[in-house]
Amino acid sequence: MVAQHLQERIESGEYPIGRQLPSEHEMTREFGVGRSSIREAIRKLENNGLIRVQQGLGTFVLSNKPAQSPLSQLLQSGDEADIREVRELLEIKIAERAALHRTQEHVRALTASWQRHNSAAEAGEPIPWIEADIDFHTAIAEASGNKVLANLYRVFALQDLRKSIEKSHSKTHSLQKLRTLHAQLLESIINREPGKAVEVTWKLNRLIA
Repeated sequence: MVAQHLQERIESGEYPIGRQLPSEHEMTREFGVGRSSIREAIRKLENNGLIRVQQGLGTFVLSNKPAQSPLSQLLQSGDEADIREVRELLEIKIAERAALHRTQEHVRALTASWQRHNSAAEAGEPIPWIEADIDFHTAIAEASGNKVLANLYRVFALQDLRKSIEKSHSKTHSLQKLRTLHAQLLESIINREPGKAVEVTWKLNRLIA
């Protein structure tokens, strides 16, 4: 919904080429959604070739016409099981690389996402829990140190990941297992244990499959 509204503003000329989009904080207030939803919308528009994200500067309109065959659109017609399989393969490689290449800045971002994730779980708040979980996995992708891999993960993962997390959240018996495994994954990345990170990621995917 957010991506559609922003795209309409870009195509209509309300946001002309070169224009900087409102900040993430401003858009969360305007649309009444969480930060992860805004980020998903931004990534979708970026994958469609409409905008460009410049780290430290902001997000700018690049074109008023979407790319002819963006990867995200191609994936929408893909088989759900095939998309999930690719996501799982990406997550395993990303976890391995994150344990090898993470920085202290990455550790801080991962820890903050984990703390929000844990607090929401303890409070029994499903929507903040799901958003914090998506932020956590996205932070792991950033910590991989491979921008292409991280961007591929975003394109392949987010539509399927949200569905999987929502399904697993509805299974109360698996919630504690999810929290335990996420804690183990964070620990393995902090301690630079790629083998353990791969093992825990595999277990997580089996639990939410």
